[in-house]
Amino acid sequence: MSQAIPVFVINLARRTDRLERVADHLSARGVSWQRVEACDARAVTPEVLDRVITPGGPLGDLGFGDRACTVSHTYAWEAFLATDARYGLFLEDDVYLSADIAAALVSDAWIPKGTKAVKLEKFGSGVSRVLLGPAIGTVGDTGRQLHRMQSRHVGGGAYILSREGAEIALGARGRMHVPVDHLLFNDTVSPIFRRLQPVIVQPAMATQRHYEYNSDIASFGKAARPTGWKLKKRKIKRGLYEISQAHRQLFALLTRKAKVTDIFWQETMSGS
Repeated sequence: MSQAIPVFVINLARRTDRLERVADHLSARGVSWQRVEACDARAVTPEVLDRVITPGGPLGDLGFGDRACTVSHTYAWEAFLATDARYGLFLEDDVYLSADIAAALVSDAWIPKGTKAVKLEKFGSGVSRVLLGPAIGTVGDTGRQLHRMQSRHVGGGAYILSREGAEIALGARGRMHVPVDHLLFNDTVSPIFRRLQPVIVQPAMATQRHYEYNSDIASFGKAARPTGWKLKKRKIKRGLYEISQAHRQLFALLTRKAKVTDIFWQETMSGS
């Protein structure tokens, strides 16, 4: 099966186990891909991180793991822009994809005009409630619908960027102040969310909850939790960001331009 959308898999050099696993998985799904060397939180210098992402922001202080992960994604975006493709699919190496993923990569014609980011992943376990616009298309012939995101749903395990989307994201280097998934898919803290106009696939085509892997960033990812007045200050700051989009979201609800929707992961569609 031909593939119009190239796939970039982010992988640490020391995690050959994950590389082998994802290689087998993508082969079984009929997907061609290329590996992108990840930034290793155990070895990276603060200077390399600072060129991309600040040590802290609206979510509080950021650990080396979250920052290195964000740097890794910028490497993948650069690799994509070195190709002639109009869109690229970016995967973390612990992702598990739906059975019909190859059908979504045959053509990029299904991606709505003006869309610069498509979120394929359902983050976390169970069902999540997200404010979504009405369906504006489907993912090829898969039957999975596309909705404009009107509220946040984070997770950077599987997403598509257009060339312009990748350029916008890379243009934020040095000024990024949240992890990559918040940069792309959190309307309350991202300076580029509105420019990306992200859509989400429903039911989702990817999950990171399929495998029992120990996180590579868990021990590096979180900065020390503040205490006392610093903790209270962080909570207030986060709360202000949380309500910053409330007026827009309420208007969308009242005018029926969006509704709260239960989103979920589904490996196969009925009839497939």
